[in-house]
Formats: sequence, C-alpha cells, structure tokens
Amino acid sequence: TREASPRKSFYAPFSLIPSSHQRHLSLQSVRLPSIMTSYVAAAISPMLLVSLKLIVSLGLLTTSSARLLLNSHQEGLGRDIGHQATCASLKNQQTHFTVELSVGTPPQTLDVVADTGSDSIIVNSCACAASGHCGMENKCFNGGKGLSDTFSLTAGGYDQRSHAELLESVVITFGSGKIQAVIASDVVKVGQVSAKMHDGLLLMVNQALNFAGQFEGILGLGIPKQRHLKLLQSQQGMQTAHDSIGEATPHTYDSKGFLQTAGVSRFSMCFNYNQDGVLRLGGGEPKLSLGSVGHAHWGLDFRGISINPSRTASLLTSSSASLGHSTHSHSVQSSFCDAASMAPGQQTPCGAIPDSGTTLMMGPQSHIIELFSLICDAWPRCQQEAQKNNELPKHKVFQLVLLRCEEWLPEGLDEMPTLSFHVAGSSGKRQTLDMGPNGYITMIVKEEVHYVQKNLMGVFPVELVEHTGKMMKVCTPSFGSMKYNTQLNGPVWILGTPLFYEYQVGYDLTSSPPSLSFNGAPCGACEDGEIHDAPNATAFLTRSRSIGRSSARRMPREMSGAPLVPDLDTNLPL
Repeated sequence: TREASPRKSFYAPFSLIPSSHQRHLSLQSVRLPSIMTSYVAAAISPMLLVSLKLIVSLGLLTTSSARLLLNSHQEGLGRDIGHQATCASLKNQQTHFTVELSVGTPPQTLDVVADTGSDSIIVNSCACAASGHCGMENKCFNGGKGLSDTFSLTAGGYDQRSHAELLESVVITFGSGKIQAVIASDVVKVGQVSAKMHDGLLLMVNQALNFAGQFEGILGLGIPKQRHLKLLQSQQGMQTAHDSIGEATPHTYDSKGFLQTAGVSRFSMCFNYNQDGVLRLGGGEPKLSLGSVGHAHWGLDFRGISINPSRTASLLTSSSASLGHSTHSHSVQSSFCDAASMAPGQQTPCGAIPDSGTTLMMGPQSHIIELFSLICDAWPRCQQEAQKNNELPKHKVFQLVLLRCEEWLPEGLDEMPTLSFHVAGSSGKRQTLDMGPNGYITMIVKEEVHYVQKNLMGVFPVELVEHTGKMMKVCTPSFGSMKYNTQLNGPVWILGTPLFYEYQVGYDLTSSPPSLSFNGAPCGACEDGEIHDAPNATAFLTRSRSIGRSSARRMPREMSGAPLVPDLDTNLPL
C-alpha cells in the first residue's frame, strides 16, 4: 500500500547466487541411502547445526546436502501454533515499542518496531551502514559470505553485458520517509516462533527516514492483504537518492507477512508505563471481538467520542453554577462521526485503525479542534482560563493550560474528564473504550529558556535564546491531525500507542472477517516466552492506571523524541 519512485543503484558487497540456483545445486548433491537419510533426519533438533557440521566433518554428508536438510527443516518451522500461547517482550522506547527479531543461522538479533500498520519484515542491512546511508550506531544484519547458513538473495535475471546477477528490490514509503530494500530469504524468529521467509525478508539498503533514535527494522503485523510493489532491478541492488530512476520492471512483488508464514492466527499487544510491554502470540478466542471493516488495514467502525466529567469536576462545576457561571456537568457526545451524517452508500460514519506504530491518536483537524473544546468545557480549570481569555478559542486555551501542567500536577488530573471512544465491528457489535487523562496527555521534560531581544552590532534588533539550565515539565495532548478520507468509511482516525497502554489489543485471523478485541486486564510481563503477572502491580497496570483513583499512578507518560507518524497510503480505502 506504500509505493514511491525507486532510486539508482550503489555498490553492495553481496553474494549474487539466486536462491533457486542454491536449491538446484543442493538437490543435485544428495547421494544418501535411505538408512543414512533417516539418521540425518533424527539429528534435526535444537542442536541441528552442531549435528550436521559433525556429520559433514566425518565425510558422511556433503555440505550442499546438509544445507538442503537444514533448509527443509526451517521450512517446517512455520507451522500453526494453534491455541498455544507464547510471548515476546516489547522494549519501551517512549515514542514506540520494539521487539527483538532473530534473523539467520546462527541468529543475528535486531530490535525492530512492532507495527500493526504495515505487513513486511524489514531489517537494516550492514551494506546500508557501510555505504553511509544508515547510522553506524544501529545493529545490522549480514547474511552473505557464509554468515548465515540459511540466507539467500532473490535474483531477477542476468546482465549479459556485465556478466552479473541482477538483484530485485522495492522502494516503500512510510509516514517518516522512504526506504529501499533488497528481497531475500532467511529464517526469522520472534520469541519462540520461527519461520523461513522465502522472498519475505526485506534488507534495507538505503533510507531517507525522519526517525529519532535507533532504527533497525520493522516487524509488520498488519492485516493480511495482497499488496503489489513495483520491482526494481540493478546489478548491485541499491540505488542512490540523487540519480534518476529509470523504469521499474513490469512484474511486481507481493509482500509476505510473518504471521501467515509462521502460522500465528492470533496475537495481541499491550504496553506498560516505564516498563516493557508484551507481544502475545497464539492464545484462545477472546470473549468479545469486533469484525474488521477494513480490508487494507485492521479497521473498525468509529462512532465518535464521549467526554465524561470527573466527580471532582462535577463538584467544582456545581459550585461554579451556584455563582451563576454556565458549565457542563454531564457526559457530552462529539458531533463528528455521527451515523446520521453518513452520505448515501457510506457504510460507517468514520473509520478507526488501532496502530501500534503510531505514537499519537490522529484524526481530521476539525475533529481534533472540537474534541479539545469539549474537553475544556468539561474541565473547570480550563473553563476558568477560557473566561479570562475569551478572545482565544477554547481548543487553544486547552493546550495553553496543559503547557503549564507543572503548576497543577498531579492533583489537577482528578479534575479532567474521561474520554470514551465508541467503536463497532462489521456486524454492528459495539464496544466503548475508556481512557483517562493520563492516557490522552503526554509530559515532556525540557529546558526552560528565555527569549531576549538585543541589537546586533548595535543596529539590528534580533531575538536570542538564553539557556537557564533549569528543567521544566510541559504537557501536550496525545493527539495529532491528519487527513485520510474514504468513500465507504468516511474520515479515518488512527488510534496509536495510547490505546495500547489502556488495553491488550487483540488481532484474530481465524474469524471471517479478521477481528479485533480489547481486554482491559493488566498487561503483565513476558519472561522466556511465558506470560507472568507483574510483581509490581502498580507499575504494570494498563487500563486501570489511566482511570484509577490514586494520584501516584496518574502522572502523564513522559516522552522524548519526535513522535512516529502513520505509514499509511491515505489514497486507498480502509
């Protein structure tokens, strides 16, 4: 779903033997009697690699035959894990969460973004760093020169003039920029689940990403779909950002997801405050599930947001009303995403995509402005500020009050309303997802600076920044604006990481259509592939942390770095 113009090639020190040639050579090398085949098959175990190397050293098996058996074993790794649940830890990077991904034989590990908004496995290639297109501080994968016994590149032909194999690559556009990746095959492992990704491993060889911090790749967990990317062919497989492109090859590349290949039919994700989150793989059927209305994305029918004043605010509002001030002390429903406003042929008033790879919750600008205004109406502190600054619109007053959060945290959070997101599935089944103020507010610690005006050379007045060295806390809404309109599902919202702090967000591929679920139980922790209840229940609370009563648990989440934006093609339907 993300396609852009490709780029010209630069040098890549890769072995250029296509995977099809390797398989052919291995098949020709098999010279084993049936009893020896049985003996070697029995060696397929956790010590497989050691066993095969021993057999080869004894002269009982050729190297190519051993590789064939190893590949055959890896192909069988992608079996359906059924209802058996396992897990992997999600590392808290504040703006996003990463999961440890093992690639190759022996395995090389990278920390990649766990992203339900995309559907490919992309890893940072060491060739990218060697060429200066990727940061040297990032870990990278190198499968060539025998560093991975199960690695192969995908060749798309042969250049008669240079007598060299042509590698196939794709260019993918994300919200944070573009990458170019060479197509390859190798074994990939997440937690306790492994799969051989035939032409399903994308090696990043060039990138133009606006990404804060380390970036080592992406584990795409998006809804299975047929996505066609135009293939590029070049002798070395990589292209520079400055040269002209030329035409793409007439054939296309169909992306391959890890979930289907590994036989994972259900998974869920949840995040913990200042702790690691959990990616659950497998497990039983959820009690309540909502069928996806999206075909390109995990999408829901979105019916707007209710703003529910807190008890503290209701008491303050009652006192204010007795003094003759106009206030709201009851739940108010937003006017946007109302079913009565649907156009003929429209199936849902709005759409919503729960996306673990987006830092904020994002929607149309007009919706965000209305939401901020409604929150201000339900928050006595914001109401009072709006009366003092009646020349400012309420949505701006709301943001100004948040910026001064150091003055009223943490007790001021008790005055703020709870938001209720109304979602529904393809069958019309509905669910309300509640989120407290520390769920929809983000805190940033930054240096306090003073702006002073001085005359440059005694003539020209300029504004200069004076650093004070004093750190201060400011708060911002965990919302951003974006434009994504669809004909069938109306304006689309992205429900990013704040939702995953509140719920275990489940994804089910066994239902028709695929479905989502939201479990408000604590997230827990993952240790050695097993789910454990957190030893510190307060630190690991998910939904109850956001709407709990204890002010010690209600501080907004801290964030540093630029937020990740959605990597969606907004020209496509939901």
